[in-house]
Amino acid sequence: MKITSVRSAAAFSVTVLLLTLLANLSGSMNLVAISQLAPMITVLLMLIFVSGRKDSLRSSGLRTFGGLRWYFAAILSIVPIGIGFLAAWAFGIVQLPSAEFLSQGTARFTVSEYAWYITKSSWAPQMLISMLIFSFGEEIGWRGYLQPKLTEAYGIRKSILITAAVWACFHYPFYLNQYNTDGNVWINLVLFTVMIFPLSVFMGWVRWRSRSIWPVVVIHMVINLSRSWLEQLFFDKASGWSYVAGEGGIITIAVWAACAAVIWIKLGKSTRAKKAPGELSEVNAG
Repeated sequence: MKITSVRSAAAFSVTVLLLTLLANLSGSMNLVAISQLAPMITVLLMLIFVSGRKDSLRSSGLRTFGGLRWYFAAILSIVPIGIGFLAAWAFGIVQLPSAEFLSQGTARFTVSEYAWYITKSSWAPQMLISMLIFSFGEEIGWRGYLQPKLTEAYGIRKSILITAAVWACFHYPFYLNQYNTDGNVWINLVLFTVMIFPLSVFMGWVRWRSRSIWPVVVIHMVINLSRSWLEQLFFDKASGWSYVAGEGGIITIAVWAACAAVIWIKLGKSTRAKKAPGELSEVNAG
């Protein structure tokens, strides 16, 4: 079956969203967990049942490592959520557990020992491997399959925005199973959606410029690990803390938005410039 890149992108999007919704409605937490890999599962289905397999694999970025600077950018993706938590800590919205509280536990940690234990556990090899697998399971779909298909049809800026919208919708069913239990679910949903777009500009730009899927896999992994680490580290949280810190906090959003604004301007200049020789494999790459 031969279909256009737009139809391939649409078929992928509908399939991945349907699989995720059904898994979250099933009542099985095992299926909910597996559905986080729905983008990868859907890519495999597309490769099996839709023509153009070689082109899809070629444009996926799997075979390209990307330059080291993109992995440095991936490590820096911890900054927005880190700033969010530091600001929330400064305002007393989140706190480290007190020495008195920790002394009552079985382990009897000091505050510094607790901080080291949480840090060591959060960034342990098994956590890195697990998060790497799930991050790849998403990114091979979003920026390995969907974004290149959309870029072919619409150019890089529109493809980033459409990918962001599908990515946001993918997460909505997880809110049925307490994806975020703090505060009002509708406020969290709105904040999360707003955050996805500037984050997608950053990730989409890295994917486009590096021509590799691997830097964005690392970005996804670093963001998820740092979020989990900081949420555990700042154990004592006021109600509504996630409106300020966390992945969808207003401070996190503000930092991503500032970064995205600069990138968006650069993308506009790049797409207006004449394509350079040897850069035809990805539309308007520069």
